[in-house]
Amino acid sequence: MSFHVIVTGAGGFAGGVIARSLSSKGMTVTATTRSSELPQGQERLTWLRADLREQNCLPKQFDALVHCAAEIPARCPDPVELYQRNYEAANSVFAQAAAAKVRTVIFLSSMSVYGAITVPEVSEDTPRHNPDPYGRAKFDAEVALSSLVEAGLKSGLSVRLPGTVGRGSHNNFLSASLGRILAGETVRARNPDAMFNNIVYVGDLADFIADSIVTLHPGYAVTNLAASEPVRVRDVYSLLFRSAELPEKIEYDGDGKGAFTISIKRALSLGYRAPSVRQSVTSFVRDVVAT
Repeated sequence: MSFHVIVTGAGGFAGGVIARSLSSKGMTVTATTRSSELPQGQERLTWLRADLREQNCLPKQFDALVHCAAEIPARCPDPVELYQRNYEAANSVFAQAAAAKVRTVIFLSSMSVYGAITVPEVSEDTPRHNPDPYGRAKFDAEVALSSLVEAGLKSGLSVRLPGTVGRGSHNNFLSASLGRILAGETVRARNPDAMFNNIVYVGDLADFIADSIVTLHPGYAVTNLAASEPVRVRDVYSLLFRSAELPEKIEYDGDGKGAFTISIKRALSLGYRAPSVRQSVTSFVRDVVAT
């Protein structure tokens, strides 16, 4: 069965990859963007310019919504506006999905909902501690989606993401580090002996979303996403250099802030085929350096 899926924020990194991946899997995709210049479409993918905070900005009928669009602090430094834009857009598109009686809504949330993390392993039940406006907007949007499911929406899934990487990724330390490595610069890092699995390769995220659309999980769920088989931070950096086929140029600065790993037990129960950290890093580098 072919599904009509709305992917918001498809003009950005993750949304664009997800939109193209879903269309390549045979789904009909309407991809939203704020850009006045719409990208060239591909088979089964249509672009739509939309202000997501406006009512009726989406088609009247569709089968699933993947809400990827988000303002980030780097683009919207005003904390009040940052919160409002993210929360209002989520509320708007969730309500339109409910009116369309979709089979599922998938929301790309963030590990930032937890705020300051002081535990060695984060699960979905880890208490939130003073999240920033971005994290508060993400969490409040999760609550809004949960309420719509309680009111009759068939299925809702909030996916709390750590650093998501691939060609075009930005605003996380792995993407910045690989950029420096490819530029021949020395990388400075912290916590060399801390265990690490805080990475999601965007192709694996897209596959999980496609599976979640096809294999419906009734009700509401929230899940963290990360890699399996954690390794030490120093081994992550070594793998970055080795995968890029470049000599290691790295300096470690003290211990840095407390490190943590991410529990993926719930993600596995929802069908996530979690690659290892090593597989995720290798996929990331291969994606970036591919011509």
